[in-house]
Amino acid sequence: MFTILIVDDEKIERDGIRGLIADMNYELRTIEAENGEKALEYLRLNPVDILLTDIKMPFMGGLELAEQASLAQPSLEIIIYSAYGEFDYARRALYTNASSYLLKPIDIEEFAGVMSGVIQKCADKATQQRRTAELMQGYQKGLEYEREKWLTDVLNGVQVITDDAALPFGGQKAALLLIDFKERFFDRSYEAFEQAVEQLTAGEYELLNLNEYQSVLMIPCPGSGGQKRIRDMSEALAERIAERFYRHCCIVYSRVISDWQEVSACYEQMEQTLDYKFFFEDTVVLFAGDDLAGRVPEFVSTETLMADINQFITHGEYAGAAKSIELLFSHLSRNGGSSAIYVKYLCSDLVRNAFEQSARRQKADFQQTVERIFKSDSILEVKQVLLQALSEIEPDSGPPDESKRHIVQQVIRIVEKDFREDISLEVIAGRVSLNPSYLSHLFKKETGQSLIKFITQQRLERARHLLDSTNMKIVDIAEHAGYWSSSYFCQTFKKYYGISPQKYREILNE
Repeated sequence: MFTILIVDDEKIERDGIRGLIADMNYELRTIEAENGEKALEYLRLNPVDILLTDIKMPFMGGLELAEQASLAQPSLEIIIYSAYGEFDYARRALYTNASSYLLKPIDIEEFAGVMSGVIQKCADKATQQRRTAELMQGYQKGLEYEREKWLTDVLNGVQVITDDAALPFGGQKAALLLIDFKERFFDRSYEAFEQAVEQLTAGEYELLNLNEYQSVLMIPCPGSGGQKRIRDMSEALAERIAERFYRHCCIVYSRVISDWQEVSACYEQMEQTLDYKFFFEDTVVLFAGDDLAGRVPEFVSTETLMADINQFITHGEYAGAAKSIELLFSHLSRNGGSSAIYVKYLCSDLVRNAFEQSARRQKADFQQTVERIFKSDSILEVKQVLLQALSEIEPDSGPPDESKRHIVQQVIRIVEKDFREDISLEVIAGRVSLNPSYLSHLFKKETGQSLIKFITQQRLERARHLLDSTNMKIVDIAEHAGYWSSSYFCQTFKKYYGISPQKYREILNE
């Protein structure tokens, strides 16, 4: 609905014009002013589409009002009306940006013609403004997409930084936060999450959505004390997520980065630290690069840690086993309720499993290792014997283990069949009877990408196939590809393929 401001020092004239507008069913919001000064005061504070003003009024006449009003609101449509004797005077009003003029007494047909023409002009301008806004929005989104793609490539080491001017925050020191959810989150709550980030950072941030489960937040760290600021912000963000979204998450924050050439290595370290999330049930904030062995919560049982280590050993992943062994010994030392004999028994069991998986060691070697374990005088020495034994047992690089291939192929079949469902790493790990930490490690080692990224890839490839082979609506394709939000699907598709689903279809049909 457009707004018209009627200005006349005679109330009867204002009432007459208001009545004509009502009788002709024009959808206009009418405002009145009794002189030019009051009208100009209103115009300077409020948007108006049409100004209809008499010429002769006290304090400020209609022509002066028209001139001042054009300065205050350049797109304003102006209609000036006057008595017949002032016709020549009124005609000069056309040079003051007036759209038209009317003579008193007002002729109904003439009034209808002038008003219809002015309202149509307002409608045309509104349409043009809307189109311009849409074009600017599309242009801005294109810039944002290019920016996000560049930053994502920098994170993953695909893009080398050659232009310091393009760096976030003018290239000043910054830190990264990797936010990870066990369940899908960002495809439904990304905008609300960004609002929370906006409030927390006062607008100083870069936010990259990686997939439905993960996003990376970049925060500037000027001056000193940046590391504490990032830790405090990570904890505040985790608390806000819990309060606003009732979700648990893992946030891994990085050291302060002064050289952006190091950002890829820093991000890789954060992903490695993220593996510790499997030992926490609730929200946890971790620092990348910390010795996290002492952070494992008390509720994690010895049996859980042993099962995790044995899975790594069973599949010949001794490096992964070593990390879990550190967690086990930290857990045993902290609890302090385990006897030396019990600890040595646990380690002997791990060694037995390792020797059984290796064809390179004889029974005598196993017995000697067990003897060394039981002769150890401290828990630290027991751990060193165990780690040394694993390093000696570890096989040379050889052909890929068929059992690992079988597991990965089984996981791939699950994803290909059920990618539309809310399948997460934990859900798939349960289906193949593996610990999530081991499955995450194995899948990335065998395929070169994380399981979460593979799920995203399957969804998007399915969407592209439907775009290629059907006439389905894009909103329906998003649903068939397993996306809850069509707008999120379109953003993800463009980030992955470099083109929107609609544009992709248009190119196919050319």
